[in-house]
Amino acid sequence: MSSSPRSDNRHRRRREDTRARLIAAACDYLASDVGTAASVQQLAARADVGVGTLYGHFADKHALFDAAVASTLDDFGAAFDQVNADVADPALLFANGVRATLLLRTTHRGGSEILRRLGFEFLARDTALAPRAAAGLEAARASGRLDLPGDLDTALACTAGAILGCLHLLASDPSVDPDATASSCALGLLRMFGLDDDEARDLSSRPLATVRPGTSSTGPDARSQH
Repeated sequence: MSSSPRSDNRHRRRREDTRARLIAAACDYLASDVGTAASVQQLAARADVGVGTLYGHFADKHALFDAAVASTLDDFGAAFDQVNADVADPALLFANGVRATLLLRTTHRGGSEILRRLGFEFLARDTALAPRAAAGLEAARASGRLDLPGDLDTALACTAGAILGCLHLLASDPSVDPDATASSCALGLLRMFGLDDDEARDLSSRPLATVRPGTSSTGPDARSQH
């Protein structure tokens, strides 16, 4: 006898909930000192499921960590879309992106910690933040709004280094003001990329749209939801 639609829906919801708990567990570890060294047993225990259940959703722990990174990127993408809604100026898009990435420390703390800990490995992934940043920088150069020194890869490396350095600063010193740090980082990069001081200050200090806190279960705080 075939199952009823209601039964199928319950089964699908249970699978989705279990998958979300596994991804949240992986995000917890990625945001911690343990990182990808976490074992399958640790991941399953954190998600409160059996090891067999984990393998029912993911081929191995590497596939689970990849899904966790993808989930984090989805949150980041949604945050950037909120900040840059209706923004057409490529230079302002770039400045907003830099500031929003650093302000993830306050709105998406777990995901921001994953970014800080994985660093250039995270930023260099073809499916990560690099393509978004590269497209933005290329648009700004093509429009004449920014003057990139050297090639695009060098500009990306400069941008990533500045962002990661500021993320480490924010993580190491709670007294540092995230908003001021984000604006200063954007200001410095805009100057580096050819904007005059007045315009760089203007673009790096404009009000940002409010970014809603991440709704997916990422980072250490997510454990309380399970």
